[in-house]
Amino acid sequence: MLHRSIGSLALAIALTFGTAPRVLGQALPPAVRFPFLADPLQDDPLDPLLPRPIVSRPLSPLELYALEQELDQLALEAEALAEAGELEQARDIWRREIRLRRLLGVERELAAIDRVGQWLRDREATQDLQLYAVRLDEIRADLVLPEDRALLERMADTYVVLGAIDAAAKVRRDLADAALLTNDEADYRRQLEILAALRAEWFYFPEAAGAYGELVALNQVEVNPDDERRYLALQAENLEQAQEFAGAIALQQRLLTLYQSDESLWPQIAPLQYRVAQNYLALGDVATAARQFQVAYTNAIDLEQFEVATNAIQDLANVYKTLGRWTDVGYLYEQLLVVAQQSHSAFTMMAAYEELGQVHEQLGATPSALAAYREGLVLARVLGTRQAYFEAQIARLTEDAT
Repeated sequence: MLHRSIGSLALAIALTFGTAPRVLGQALPPAVRFPFLADPLQDDPLDPLLPRPIVSRPLSPLELYALEQELDQLALEAEALAEAGELEQARDIWRREIRLRRLLGVERELAAIDRVGQWLRDREATQDLQLYAVRLDEIRADLVLPEDRALLERMADTYVVLGAIDAAAKVRRDLADAALLTNDEADYRRQLEILAALRAEWFYFPEAAGAYGELVALNQVEVNPDDERRYLALQAENLEQAQEFAGAIALQQRLLTLYQSDESLWPQIAPLQYRVAQNYLALGDVATAARQFQVAYTNAIDLEQFEVATNAIQDLANVYKTLGRWTDVGYLYEQLLVVAQQSHSAFTMMAAYEELGQVHEQLGATPSALAAYREGLVLARVLGTRQAYFEAQIARLTEDAT
């Protein structure tokens, strides 16, 4: 069972949506916002699609059915205009249609906003997206948990369609807190996973990492090794994206310990060690990065993970170049040749010979440089690329030698 402080539980008990943010609506001019949000039944004159009963009364089921048929026709007309490039006219019709849809109930209104929202997103109609998000805020303000849980889940998806990601995330957080209150651990986990993925997809990387961190902590209560590894990896990935490299490294070290304890997971070790090395390099810890690159490529070669080995060798060689360790750079490219031969990668071999030629030149070993460029030229002719480059290097060194 999950545990939270009494204060947190009391807050969750009082969970409502009257304080939903109105940030999107603040940018809307009153002439756009207020007419759309007003009750269609209070218009004077009424919309031509609405009946005009002699006495004030709710619309009858037959009248609502007739209205729905008319609105379906309006939707088709707006879509045809949009497809013909007449977006302004389509937007006006969509506003009218969606405004009247609210008389048919929230579900039908949300379905219309979903449909129209995707059209508007594709055409960057920001003001309309903001307008419909404000309408969602109005609906949301009247909803409470747990009674309206299904509708709020539906609204969270609609907020995403409109690009109102903060609002969608707030609803998901409230749904998670409500699940926690009722000890619905499965739904709590599900809401956190949706929230984390949503934040990551929309580039809110610190927030995504935080949500995955909650899932890591949750998994320490319900021990599931697969979930623990998955959440740790996703949390670390989002910390990397947020350029919080030290935090990512700490999580990746935990992951490495988990991988090392299970022989079936050993193939994941070298790729993760390579990422750890990249993160140390991003932090400016060159010495530790170099050690990690070396460990990564050594383990990768042992497991015949040639792509990982190639990347780690090349990155370590670049580190040594910055340090002026040319003899070590040469050794690494010799290692890269071995890896390329094992993986049958002629392009990598050609690139390694090019690098070896440059290293030997740096060390003043012209005969060795010439030998490397000639090997590279052989491969370049086979591959049909970069022949002129290698021929130019060989001609230059040969001329210098004479």
